Amino acid sequence: MPHDAPLIDLLATQKALPLFNCGDAATGMMVLDALHAGGMRVVEFTNRSAGALDVFRTLVAEAAVRLPEMVLGAGTIIERSQAEAFHAAGARFIVAPNLDDDVGRYCAEHGLPWCPGTGTVTEMIRAHRLGAAVIKVFPADALGGPAFIKGVRGPCGWLKLMPSGGVTLDEANLKAWFAAGVFCVGMGSHLVDAQTLKAGRFDELADRTRRLVAMLVGV
Repeated sequence: MPHDAPLIDLLATQKALPLFNCGDAATGMMVLDALHAGGMRVVEFTNRSAGALDVFRTLVAEAAVRLPEMVLGAGTIIERSQAEAFHAAGARFIVAPNLDDDVGRYCAEHGLPWCPGTGTVTEMIRAHRLGAAVIKVFPADALGGPAFIKGVRGPCGWLKLMPSGGVTLDEANLKAWFAAGVFCVGMGSHLVDAQTLKAGRFDELADRTRRLVAMLVGV
């Protein structure tokens, strides 16, 4: 998976976007090591803690040396100032739970792939028109799960949708999402959970990631 390939190609190959947050860079690097060992190369670090920007900046610098194939992006980017800050810190792409025009314009101006969050067909089409690389559907399970995705793609088959929320490590769950027509899936706490990080069970995380990668080959 070439490091300089467009994000859309990387996600088409990987089929899942792991996302996580932690309070320190040492833990973050162990997470990245485990995800890398399991076969993941594109990862989202979410802006969900007070020191997230500093942690992310350090992860980008260390990963560039230790894991040069890793492509790191920033998630939970709700407003333009956050997009600016995380881009300056090295984010290769931006993910959000919401659709914000200013963030979209910033990403377009800087050639930065943007994956905004949407919950309606109107928002999805607007995100597409604003230049979204991939459109996040959030919270996908609460919106109706795979049936919702399938319904949207009936009239809007050109949309590249990434459900987040309700995507699990169960093979039947993954197959249902892809059968509905998703482009890729967002994978949060079902893959990288707080208990695993707290207990330092990074070998388990690597094994879990390998199982996910193997399942994704068959969906």
